[in-house]
Amino acid sequence: MYLSVLNDSGKVKKYSISKDEFVDVRLHGHVGYIGTQSKESNALNLLKAYYSESKAILLDETNKVIVEQLQALNVSEFSQKSKEKTIFDNKDFFLMYYTSGSTGIPVGALKSKKNIELEVHTLTKLLEPYSIKKVIVTVPFIHLYGTLFGLFYPLLNGIDILFKEHFLPHDLLDLIEPYTMVVTTPLYIKALNKIEEGKNLSQSLFISSTAPLDEVSVEQFNIKYNTDIMQIFGSTETGGIGYKLNKDALWKPFEGVNLSVNAEEELSVSSPFISSSLYKEKFIQTHGSIQTFDYVTLEQSGFKLLGRSSKIFKLAGKRYSTIQIENILEEIEGISKALVFVELAKESLRGEYIDITLESKKNFSTKEIKKVLQDNLSNLKFSIQLSIVDKILVNKVGKKIHIK
Repeated sequence: MYLSVLNDSGKVKKYSISKDEFVDVRLHGHVGYIGTQSKESNALNLLKAYYSESKAILLDETNKVIVEQLQALNVSEFSQKSKEKTIFDNKDFFLMYYTSGSTGIPVGALKSKKNIELEVHTLTKLLEPYSIKKVIVTVPFIHLYGTLFGLFYPLLNGIDILFKEHFLPHDLLDLIEPYTMVVTTPLYIKALNKIEEGKNLSQSLFISSTAPLDEVSVEQFNIKYNTDIMQIFGSTETGGIGYKLNKDALWKPFEGVNLSVNAEEELSVSSPFISSSLYKEKFIQTHGSIQTFDYVTLEQSGFKLLGRSSKIFKLAGKRYSTIQIENILEEIEGISKALVFVELAKESLRGEYIDITLESKKNFSTKEIKKVLQDNLSNLKFSIQLSIVDKILVNKVGKKIHIK
């Protein structure tokens, strides 16, 4: 199998992937961090770590707090051999991923080779009907989603990999052949929906994760490209939890994943994909179970995902998701992106209010936005705080960044 790197000029650099090509006995047991130099260097270092029995910590180097923390713990870059012992030397793991920190300070999730390989085995059975022969990757390899679907799934199945540092929507359409799987995000799905011409991609499959896709975008994509979208729901700590195809109403748990809810209807997960331990100033054992902050409704044939507790608010006893509000607002002409948070009004008796930031050239009023939400969600009174900006920042996997 080959790993191919496409550059902007159209030239392709090919690497033949085999153990003989990537094993380095000097790296056996070595602990080092892999930063965000490029997708190419990330992929090559991950392959070296896999075949050389190394321990790699993956992180976004723009997070200076984490970089400084690792340096203080004597963890050097993966390519550099540290002479000093680290707290990770005696830990049994293959990769450590940092969480996004969306519910607090980023946490290190330690994954063993067994965690990764068991999850790939489950994905292989799920994806078998699609007879995948090539995987195109638009996401970075420093996050669990990118490494699982974009690197280790094809690696352990002998499937060719193709990626580019920065894909444009047209790049993807030109590269997709029969039996291609595209590992991407809602950002690319929505961008492809905006392209005027369509294309018959009936023998391909799109995998989307990092955020839920609204039903309108999914249906538009299905019709425009005559292909399937499989959405993945999971987290860094838990690994994959569930999936759904196209406009399925319910998420289906992955094979081997057991779900339950606590008294607040927040999801509890037990599975062989869960990190055996987490690092947050000290190591915490998970015992194969994680309590999430995701509200769900469990049903016989699957589950409904309502949203994260930090992204949920109540009106008249009914829960609403900020993602749902963002999707409603992004359907309005003149709004490119919407970012919504629920905030606590400390100096008000009203409790919570909805903090809305819009990427728009038009100066929408608070009254206009409130009317849209009341028409689509509830006619009840609720407080909103509105900001209009030229650009809402996104990270490398397309997640919107809250910087207030």
